[in-house]
Amino acid sequence: MSEKEAIKTFSKRNFYTTTDVAKGFLFALLLPLLFSFIFAYVGYGIASLAGITFGEGESFVTALYENYLWFSIPYCLITQITFVCMFFIYNKINKVSFSACKLKVKKLNVTTTLLCALFGIVLVIGFYGLIEGCFGKLFDLIGLEISESPIPLDNFWWYLLNLLLFAIIPAFCEELIFRGVMYNGLKRGIGRVGAIFLSSLLFALLHQNITQFIFPFIMGIVFSVVVEKTGNLFYAMILHLFANITTLTIQFLININALTLPTEIGAVYVVVSIILALVVSALFVIFYLFYLKKQKVEEEKEVGEVEEHSIFFKNIPLLLYFGIFLSVVVIVINAVI
Repeated sequence: MSEKEAIKTFSKRNFYTTTDVAKGFLFALLLPLLFSFIFAYVGYGIASLAGITFGEGESFVTALYENYLWFSIPYCLITQITFVCMFFIYNKINKVSFSACKLKVKKLNVTTTLLCALFGIVLVIGFYGLIEGCFGKLFDLIGLEISESPIPLDNFWWYLLNLLLFAIIPAFCEELIFRGVMYNGLKRGIGRVGAIFLSSLLFALLHQNITQFIFPFIMGIVFSVVVEKTGNLFYAMILHLFANITTLTIQFLININALTLPTEIGAVYVVVSIILALVVSALFVIFYLFYLKKQKVEEEKEVGEVEEHSIFFKNIPLLLYFGIFLSVVVIVINAVI
């Protein structure tokens, strides 16, 4: 039975298709942009009523985002709120069971949860020097600016707010979409390996910034492997959460002068960063071979489930290619502006 036949036959399905992935990616790309545009003009109206003026040639969105927390805090939440609403509304309209995303909170394995939390921390520490230092310097040399949050991060209370906005909420919202929907949908159409890399590419592209492409792509692969071997989206959420927490904590420690990183990126720094990244990568491979690979995944075979395993990309809808093209255009525009 084909995907289309199964969708028509059964009142509710417990799987996602490549068509769901294509639609989901396009919605995830365009809806946050649309809602951000609307919110920006609402903010402009409020600013005008409050007597706030903007300099000649100055972008009012940038001015509001960088200088007014009443604007920047909700603005930072638009994408995540959109993802959650999109997830539940899309499932409701298309009659997709919540179980399709493979999020299981019952009978969690404590050891797996703790190991995923640990590796979320270790992976960030291992790649921080390479990504933030080496690639950061490279981006500076070619004139690409690394975007920074306007939310202060110089005391404990601001640190807690940043954790909520940029660690906790994104970890759960993004995993619902990218591993819950996109990885599971792609796996059914192009196989596990193709799904791991393509869903990670989509995850990186949705960051809409070339300076934030490499690390999300790497972490996307890790998250997808964890979902595949555990059969549970929850563990990817935990890994994602602790990776975010570690990134913010390092930045917080730097901001309060509790941690100092080298300002000069020389040959020794590059070599040490590469070695550290390789060591952490080797540790994850060991984690995969001697723990994740041995996990017994309980596969749900519910009514209407379709199995398609093809390593070829012929099963990818044209709509997804169009979405990828649009995301590249957005990245280019962000890099030029």
